[in-house]
Formats: sequence, C-alpha cells, structure tokens
Amino acid sequence: MPQEFRYWQKMTWKLTPRVSLMLTIMLLFLSSCSIASPAVTSQSTPHAHDAPTPTPRPIKTLNNGTTQSNIGRRSELLSLHKLQGPDGWIWQTSLPHNRLVIFYGNPLSPVMGPIGAYSDDKLIARLREQTRIYADLDPSHPAVPAFDYVTPIAQPVPMRDSSWIYRMPDDSISHYVDLAYDNHILFFFDMQIGHSPIQKEVNILWPYLQKPGVDLSLDPEFDMAPGAVPGVQFGRMHASEVNSVIDQLSNLVMTQHLPPKILIIHQFLPEMLPDWQNIKLKPGVEIVTCVDGFGSPESKIGDYQVFDKMQLIQYPGMKLFYKLDKPLMSPANVLALDPSPLMVMYQ
Repeated sequence: MPQEFRYWQKMTWKLTPRVSLMLTIMLLFLSSCSIASPAVTSQSTPHAHDAPTPTPRPIKTLNNGTTQSNIGRRSELLSLHKLQGPDGWIWQTSLPHNRLVIFYGNPLSPVMGPIGAYSDDKLIARLREQTRIYADLDPSHPAVPAFDYVTPIAQPVPMRDSSWIYRMPDDSISHYVDLAYDNHILFFFDMQIGHSPIQKEVNILWPYLQKPGVDLSLDPEFDMAPGAVPGVQFGRMHASEVNSVIDQLSNLVMTQHLPPKILIIHQFLPEMLPDWQNIKLKPGVEIVTCVDGFGSPESKIGDYQVFDKMQLIQYPGMKLFYKLDKPLMSPANVLALDPSPLMVMYQ
C-alpha cells in the first residue's frame, strides 16, 4: 500500500415479445435494400425499448449520388447494431427504467467497502447476488450492478501538490474498469476532491469517462473549504461546481452520441449542497441523490424523506452500510421507501 494513502473511518460519524417482432421486421426490411451495412447477429440482446417499424420515405438524391433514404436506413441499422452489439447492455440501461445496485470502496482499504474487501471473483459473486434480490423483488425495474470506485481519496494531511488527495494508479483503475466491462457491470468514479478544483480531477479521469458505461459520483463531504481539514470538518459542494460537471458530461453524450451518463451526488447534511435548487438538469445526464451516512433505519429514513423527497433533484438513491447500520435495512424495506430508490449503494 502506497505510503501516501491514508484513510480514516468516516463511518464513525452520523451520519418489454413486441420488441423481438419489431426488430425482426426491421432486419427483414433492411436486408432487402442494396446498401452496404454492418452485420447484425440475431443472437444479441433485444432492444430494451419499443422500436417503430421503418416506413418508406421520400427519396432525395444528393450531389454525391447518395440518397437521403439510404442515409436514414444506414443510421437506423447502425443504431440497431449498437443496441445489439457487445456493449448493447450499456445502451439499454437508463433511469428510471432500471435500478442500480452498487458496491462501494477502494482496493487499498477493506474498511472502505466491498471493493477492497473481496477478491475479484467473490466481489462479482456477492454483487450479483445482491442485485438479484432487488431484481426479484421488483421485476418492473430490472436491476443493474455497478462498482463505485473511490478516486481520488481525500487525505487528512497535505500532499505534495497541496490537494489533500491521493489519486489511484492507472493500472488499478484499468483493472476494475475491465473487470466491470467483462461482467456487464457499470463503473463509477467516486470523487473526494479535497482541496483540488473539481474540473482538474474530472479532466484527469476524462479518458475513462469518455467510455460508455463509465460514470461519476461526487462526494461533497470531501470538497473542502479553504483551510478545512478532511476528516475534521465536513465539506460542501456548490451548484456551480456540480453544473460544470453536468455541462461537460452532457456535451460529451450529445456530441459523441453516447448512452446517458449517470451522476450520483452524496449527501447526509443540508449544508453539503447549500444551493441544490440551482443544480440544472441537462440532456444526456441522469442525476441521483444518494442519501449517505450510517445509523438506525429511523435516522436514515428521516434523511431520505428530506433529501430524496422534499429536496429531490431528479432520481432518489440510498446508501447502506453492511457493518455500521444497526440494524441493516432489508431490500424489501428499502424498496418500501417513498419514493422507492432507483439506486441502492452498499458500503
């Protein structure tokens, strides 16, 4: 373990058969057209949403001899191929259609959560089992597993660049991103930015964030005011910081035609998001408020009723602590919350 990495136990504080028919019609229609197109296999996963049957449209010849009809058909076929390709599961995952079941942590610290507590095989097996429970309880929201991998990690002492954070090495990040991809698991970077500008830390992780299925979590608890020490004072994150990230992710999704990016924002005190009303929704970005903090079910439900009902930004989420919640809420009790959370994270 690198000497620079330190972590204290912050948990000590309070805290759709119709689709198959449609796709078959589309493929038969397109295969009758004399256009060069990518091959589409019939063994891939079906589209998660209803797709309209293509209908003839006026044909206009462009200057280069290409017809608008062919362009439209190529676009349709490419979209279908994308949905049925090897990453189709990512394109079919979205909120509020799905529910996310997430394991939190960092591989350098077992105390931080499941990611650091288990080998790869055990981690995946346990995550799949926890996800299956939610899928069985609520089939109307297919459950999707995810990792919430903490980096950067706030430190209780200054670092060489005065950021008060430790950034995980690329080989570790790449390992868990690949592990997630290989097992159809979404991947989130959970950022504790300390005294570093949020844009700097997002830019460092940007090569990964440009990939489908790689998303982002923000932890205002560790966004420190000048002079504040992580672990001694609680941090806060202003809407201007969150909006800058939303803008960047929205632009990425819209210009690169990516599946939506999911942005999770942790909160267990009102002052952590002092101007939450000014957080602006943008196309291509789905926002989850994750009610954080461990404690009794009564205290957690109380926080949930504030942050995920009275002050809900877009979609509700809840974080649970396997070892510190006394007692740990059951999945059935979690789903009984009003509103029912679309993301459940376990630490």
